[in-house]
Amino acid sequence: MRSHKLTRRSQGFSLIELLIVISIIGIMAAVAIPQLNAYLKRGRETAAISSLQEIHRAQASYYSTKGKYAGLNELVETELLKKTFGEGKIISGYTYSSSDVTTNTFTIHADRVTDGDGYSDFNITEKGDVYKIENKAKGSVPRGQGQLVGETEATETKTDASPAAK
Repeated sequence: MRSHKLTRRSQGFSLIELLIVISIIGIMAAVAIPQLNAYLKRGRETAAISSLQEIHRAQASYYSTKGKYAGLNELVETELLKKTFGEGKIISGYTYSSSDVTTNTFTIHADRVTDGDGYSDFNITEKGDVYKIENKAKGSVPRGQGQLVGETEATETKTDASPAAK
């Protein structure tokens, strides 16, 4: 008598094999997605700083011809800035607004639209210094306050002098 061995023919993946593959993909995604979000936030912040510097250059050009600083709408009307800045539209997760505009001063704010768009809110003044406040909740950076962009993280937050010191 001949004994016949039953040979099992593979016709696909077993349930265990599929579960292992799915769990590996899940673990990889759990690590990669937060890193991707952090990368996107930093990219939006870099774009906001670049836009503020572009606005500062437009302000300098406006000042050299008119002898005063302008709000965002005036800069758009004179074609020194793109229309989207004056319309308050979202640009890379940030909106831009002007405040404290006088003949010799201005402040332009770059504020996050949502808390997930970045880690910081920014502003720039006539001196060309970009300030930031890193916070989980979005909010506008008051004129002359916050950390100067480019300083080390160990530097203390810069604030206005107290009334007693004046």
